[in-house]
Amino acid sequence: DLVTGVQTCALPILTQQFIEQLQSSFEGEIDCSEATRQVFSTDNSIYQYHPQAIIYPKHQHDIEMIMRLVSEHQYQSVVLTARGGGTGTNGQSLTNGIVIDVSRHMNKILSIDVQQKKAIVQAGVVKDQLNAELKKYGLFFAPELSTSNRATIGGMINTDASGQGSCRYGKTHHHVTRLSTVLRGGEILHSQALKRESWQQQILDKTPFQKNLYHQIFTVAKINQDIIKNSFPIM
Repeated sequence: DLVTGVQTCALPILTQQFIEQLQSSFEGEIDCSEATRQVFSTDNSIYQYHPQAIIYPKHQHDIEMIMRLVSEHQYQSVVLTARGGGTGTNGQSLTNGIVIDVSRHMNKILSIDVQQKKAIVQAGVVKDQLNAELKKYGLFFAPELSTSNRATIGGMINTDASGQGSCRYGKTHHHVTRLSTVLRGGEILHSQALKRESWQQQILDKTPFQKNLYHQIFTVAKINQDIIKNSFPIM
């Protein structure tokens, strides 16, 4: 039931319409077979949710297409959930909606700058895959996870994975300098850590939609600063 078999799947009407419209210029794969949906109904947690379909984007343009389509008024209720290696223990990658699996195609190490000790990777790159390349230069990406042969960098960023050694090397966010994120509507957000006293000046080149996101995030952080400091340890 890859793409051409969508018509035979027992999908909700809205989901079927969404997939059929996406197919027109989508270059990845779409699978709504019962066998695949069963596989993606579980992860490394105790939970189980049956997705309606699995989408495998081939590249960033495919994701942009998905996010533009889901922003249209008739598809506002379509649920999308990103998935990497499915190693989360709290059911983060599970959904009753549509799974977007970036581990099949978007798993390339784009560059490694040995001098700057920086690497640019796609979200589906597995931690051990990255470390196998970094080892050639005497480098590694911390922290160490028990599921490092399956966990993707995108998933580690999403959950701020820690693992053993995090007390010495820090959590995932301590080793991420920049992100490129596809937002709802298809916009690309290039983000990095901003200083609290000057963040408004640093987002002048952003779109109105992106500026609004920054304002909401910093407002929430400001209002809940005491709760955040008292609830999460600072490393």
